[in-house]
Amino acid sequence: MVAPRRSYLDNVAGLLHVWSWQGKDSALPPLICLPPVPYGGRFFQTFATELDGSVWSADLPGYGSSDGLVGPPTVGGYTDAMVPMLSLMEQPAWLLGFHSGALVAMEMANQYPERVAGLILVDVPVFSGPEMAEVRASLTNAPDYLSQHDPLNGLFQAMVVDRLDRVPYERALNLFLDFIGAGEARNAGFHAAANYDARGPSEQLTHPTLVIATNSSLRDGTLQVAEWIPNAMLVERADITMPAFELGANTLARATRDFMS
Repeated sequence: MVAPRRSYLDNVAGLLHVWSWQGKDSALPPLICLPPVPYGGRFFQTFATELDGSVWSADLPGYGSSDGLVGPPTVGGYTDAMVPMLSLMEQPAWLLGFHSGALVAMEMANQYPERVAGLILVDVPVFSGPEMAEVRASLTNAPDYLSQHDPLNGLFQAMVVDRLDRVPYERALNLFLDFIGAGEARNAGFHAAANYDARGPSEQLTHPTLVIATNSSLRDGTLQVAEWIPNAMLVERADITMPAFELGANTLARATRDFMS
């Protein structure tokens, strides 16, 4: 397994906690991975090991060990916070975004086109439109742990114990700890995705873009984004189920490697 290295960068919010993996394949271009709320950069550990190239990620502001944004999280705020990672690259970087991280990847590419080589977008959330009003309203609800009976044991059972046949214990435990790490602010970051209209930014993209739709609740939105992005390549992988970047890490790494090449 490729061991991660950790460091910090200054950004608009304060300090950005960065993860990096340096694999054996030095011919692959650098890849920056944008994580989904509420996880940190080590969400991509299994994927980075499978890719075996130079992979960078970071904890979104307010999650993991990164300082939080001032005010409600937005895709623009997350983008400004993550941009310093581009300065670590000696060449244009590829961006991979999963879930809410896909929205940040699109914004980074549109705002800094000369510093981005291309995009891989996996399971893109689309919450715009009147039909999604109820979903948008519920996304940012705090978990309210005090009102639940033994909530953390329930989450531990679902995220760790019930996955031991598919995900190694240490890895499942780390993902569980990241998931609950922000406490009652766990869902706050969904404010960014809930208030983001993906169509305009999708239509503005000029980079080579691979869109991957897995077997998830975000499939319809992902297919829509693939239609909006000019000349996007769409791949549907109904065989990849949750947790996608664990069970489908090898498949996603192969698709990413092939597209970047």
